[in-house]
Amino acid sequence: RIEVLAMGTRTLRFPLLSAALLLGVCFSLLPAFVGTQRSSLVSPRRGARGARIGLCGLKVDGAVEPLGKFLLVKSAAAEEVTKAGLLLPKSQKPKQGEVVAAGPGEANVESGQMVPMSVEVGEKVLYSKYGGSETIECGGEDHVLVREDDVLLKYKGDEPVLEKISMPRGKVLVKLLPKEQETSFGLLLSEGAKEQTTTAGEVVSVGAGTILANGDELEPPMKAGDKVRFRYGDEVDLDLGGQFSVVSISNCIAKW
Repeated sequence: RIEVLAMGTRTLRFPLLSAALLLGVCFSLLPAFVGTQRSSLVSPRRGARGARIGLCGLKVDGAVEPLGKFLLVKSAAAEEVTKAGLLLPKSQKPKQGEVVAAGPGEANVESGQMVPMSVEVGEKVLYSKYGGSETIECGGEDHVLVREDDVLLKYKGDEPVLEKISMPRGKVLVKLLPKEQETSFGLLLSEGAKEQTTTAGEVVSVGAGTILANGDELEPPMKAGDKVRFRYGDEVDLDLGGQFSVVSISNCIAKW
């Protein structure tokens, strides 16, 4: 007989045969329980028809059509060495590429009128470091899905030269102004200490204005050549001399 000590001083007594039957039932149910748990943890590798899920993102066999304000951007080849000769890690992916497909845009929530996209197929784009997280491999090449709001600037040609740069809707490109050459105490600053400001500069390119509910386009409140003060922007690395930031028009607080 087996004696099982329970709460207090009470002792429960079971026949040996009953205990053996109880253990047998438990072991018989164990394989089915383990199999159920394994099947719930293993997700299917194949998703929708014509698509496969891989370790690096979605692999699509056919054409991809972006919806809403999304763009399908063919990723630019990553540079292995910088202009200064520094070797870049392979994990550092470029945040630029060529637009190969564009969504139709989104409707204004008040009027229902469609707001057209300000980025077109064939244009090269530079997009925010927070954009392009949706990766797709189609046609054997890497692509990303980028929302139009995450596009910083666009250009045509191989390199983003100033004459060929244009801005998406609601954004301006600002060349940052240098800081004062003298301190408030009259000390002359060295060349290395003359850093650019981060919240003021000269507008060099202006995007289209906001689309109103009636479909009219609001004219931007500044133009190229104006100087602006802004709250914050996204600094971009352009080999054009000086430092540049992409700023949303809504973040500009003064001009002169």
